Order: sequence, then structure tokens, then C-alpha cells
Amino acid sequence: MTQEQNSDKQRSSNRILVLRPKEGTKAISSTGLVDHRLFKSENSLHAIMDESTCLWRMKYEQGMVPSELRQAFTSFKKLKDHAERYYNARNIEIKEVQD
Repeated sequence: MTQEQNSDKQRSSNRILVLRPKEGTKAISSTGLVDHRLFKSENSLHAIMDESTCLWRMKYEQGMVPSELRQAFTSFKKLKDHAERYYNARNIEIKEVQD
């Protein structure tokens, strides 16, 4: 087991993905559904592992995540990679991950 895998196992099963618009750009969406409260700490995107299935899902504190993000992932890394691709296309970056 690598050190990265070992440290990942000790992390929380409920992590917050902190988002922000990319510098010098505006957050965009093809449907206009970017929740701007995500950038003001008024809403948060959580990555939560279901203890019974060990699958990761995304959830907002308030409201429903876009349909493209309503999936289950076998690892946090896969969830984060998918979220990065989704938000990069909307000029949004994941600033940090909080345990």
C-alpha cells in the first residue's frame, strides 16, 4: 500500500469541495444553473461516501446537484476527477478539499 493510499483511508468520508471561478473569468453554464452561493460559502458541495456500499456521491448542502454530477464513484479520486472536468468546462476550479 502506498503512502497516498494509506493517508486517503484516514481521511473523512464527508469532504467539502471548495469551488471558485477561475481567475479573470465568469462562471458559465449551458443552462444557467451555476449556484453562485458556492463561491460565497453560502452553499457547499460535499463528497460523501456511503458506508454500506463504499460508493462516493456528490451532494449540495442546499438544493440538488446537476444531473451530470448525480453518479456514484468507486473512489474519491474518480469523483474529484469527474467534478474537475465538469466544473472546468464552466470556468470553475476546485480550490481545495476540506475534510
